[in-house]
Amino acid sequence: MKGSLFSESWYKVANIKVSLLDAVDVQKQFYRGELWYVLKDRFNNSHFKVTAEAYRFIVMLETDKTINEVWEECIAEYDDSAPTQDEVISLLSQLHINNLLNYKNQPNNEFIYERQSEKRKKELKNKIISLMSIKIPLWNPDKFLNIVAPFLNGIVSNKGLMVWLLVVVSGIKATIDNRHLIYDNTQGMLAPSRLFYLYIALALLKLLHEMGHAIMTKRFGGAVHTVGVMFLVFTPLPYMDATSSWFFQSRWQRMLVGSAGMLVDFFCAAVAALIWSQTGDGLLHTVAFNVMIVASISSFVFNANPLIRFDAYYILSDFLEIPNLAQRSRQQWIYWIEKYLFAVEHSVSPSLSHKEAFWLSLYAVTSFLYRAFIAVVIVLFIADKFLGIGLLLAILSIAVATILPAKSLVTYLAKNPNLVRSRKRAISVSALVLLVIIIMVTLIPFPYAIRAPVVVEAKEFSKVYATTEGVLHKLSFKNGDHISKGDVIALLSNIDLESEIATVKAGMLQNMALKQRAMSEANDDLKPLAVREQMLRDQLRHLEQKKAGMSIVAENTGVFVAPDAGAFMGRWLKRQTRLGSIISSGNFKCSAIVSQEQAFDLFKEKNLAASIKLYGSNTEKLKVHDIVVIPYQKEELPSAALGWFGGGDVSVSSSDKSGTKTIEPFFEVIGTIEYGTTASAKLLHGRSGVLRMKLPSVPLSVQLYRLVKQTIQKRYKV
Repeated sequence: MKGSLFSESWYKVANIKVSLLDAVDVQKQFYRGELWYVLKDRFNNSHFKVTAEAYRFIVMLETDKTINEVWEECIAEYDDSAPTQDEVISLLSQLHINNLLNYKNQPNNEFIYERQSEKRKKELKNKIISLMSIKIPLWNPDKFLNIVAPFLNGIVSNKGLMVWLLVVVSGIKATIDNRHLIYDNTQGMLAPSRLFYLYIALALLKLLHEMGHAIMTKRFGGAVHTVGVMFLVFTPLPYMDATSSWFFQSRWQRMLVGSAGMLVDFFCAAVAALIWSQTGDGLLHTVAFNVMIVASISSFVFNANPLIRFDAYYILSDFLEIPNLAQRSRQQWIYWIEKYLFAVEHSVSPSLSHKEAFWLSLYAVTSFLYRAFIAVVIVLFIADKFLGIGLLLAILSIAVATILPAKSLVTYLAKNPNLVRSRKRAISVSALVLLVIIIMVTLIPFPYAIRAPVVVEAKEFSKVYATTEGVLHKLSFKNGDHISKGDVIALLSNIDLESEIATVKAGMLQNMALKQRAMSEANDDLKPLAVREQMLRDQLRHLEQKKAGMSIVAENTGVFVAPDAGAFMGRWLKRQTRLGSIISSGNFKCSAIVSQEQAFDLFKEKNLAASIKLYGSNTEKLKVHDIVVIPYQKEELPSAALGWFGGGDVSVSSSDKSGTKTIEPFFEVIGTIEYGTTASAKLLHGRSGVLRMKLPSVPLSVQLYRLVKQTIQKRYKV
């Protein structure tokens, strides 16, 4: 008999007589061409999705027949497409939890209640772990939404879309124009004086976000019967129940409902950006900035990310037409493990095609990695402000990531009915996999290296720069050309300078005429005229020197490296504007920066093996030798290209115009590169990249310990 392996559990529910409640509405929906059914309870607005096979079994349920009798009829009529005993038990449990069943008798149905109890315990644990309490419903806003429906329909229209686009684009432009002020403003967001405003902004945005879902749900004919308060990290925030959108047949309507909250967030962020950019320091300026940051970041990091179960998750589920995406993605991996590792004969794949199996498996991996990443970011963010709370949250996160999965695995191996015939194999394989993981993490050495931002420069080079101001109107050499000493590289022009020279010369002629007249008429005027003549001569000499500087001449022989010089043509250059460099040899040096924690590991090693990958040519590695760690801390970068203002990753002071003053001290690492001849100078000089210094191989556990230790030492000075 089909499903006979589960007879012990089956007989606990086989004699129950149930039927589907009369107050249940049914809606057909198609996902990737497959038929699904959505069951809706009219009384509590709850929804439940089932496959076509499961729905066929549900509609056969009658209160004058036992579940076993209905199941046997289903097998007789549909054969292989009928659900198994375990699938029936799971289906009935879910229907019971969602209050969708009508019981005539309830003999020996502990199994269903046992599953319900376990689910409730699991939900309670998740809420405690995530610091989220039970949602408290307060108000039914459906009547209010019906009254304002004509106004809401005007908002959700083509005109409303045009207004939204105009405001959002304007807000983005205002943010870009004032981007240099954003970092400084974020430094004080969590100051005690601003926490109240931050909370008000968060609560208001959350309310508007939920209203966006409600408005869009009502726009397409859905109902919103619940608005209330939930506690997120002990913070009361509003919420609304818009699950009636699940009943919409059009997936595009369901996707619009899911995206409505984010559309409101982006609109609010744009309005706040416009206000912030047009106001000075004060309450309005502070509140606008908080709204701008909270609305944009919360939407991008959480609501707009489908890897966690917020708005974008449901949007992606509808777009891919894969219902219950997260649950089925986990089931897909369980199916593969059961089939290929545990040799379970009757394991059923949750996917309906190879393409769907690919999406499910990919989603399971990426969502797990992203949730782990978000957990680390949140812990570090909180620890930066409140170290004690951050450490407590870190311990709690580690417990969640280890203890609970271990408990679930033990329960699965001990009790899961799918493993009745292969339980010993499953336990043995699981133990072997665990042992292999432990050995790989703790005993097997893996390559270990330190990566640091680096800039490459020639050992012998001279800078080419404008010695005076003027307009660049001629450039005699291109990037990579060979130059001899004394060659004229570029010519500048300065009309004002020519005018000044002409004025001084005219003044000298005038002074000479006055001097000749004074010699014959007034000898007392000769002395001041002589002083003026000397002053004019000195001024002319200075102007002539500046004019000579209009010709930029090569100081030595080599290769002209000036990839950006062409952009200066026709532009006014200030004095000391750098056009490029002249490289005299093919020998290059590199300068990298490392933190104090990384330098400690480097000081212990001699004859380090190192290589460089330059940005823009990651396929080619440059070997570096004679690596030396300068044994004292520095705060001035060897090149501005390593700092934020030069496109690098190193934090630099916003008050330093040169872009080389770092926020934190560092150690400099220097090395030598042998690379071709001077003809290749234009390929290397001034370019930045990553220096990889290889250290002795160590196990992954040691590398992880070093990473955690260095992070704590760097961020918290412990």
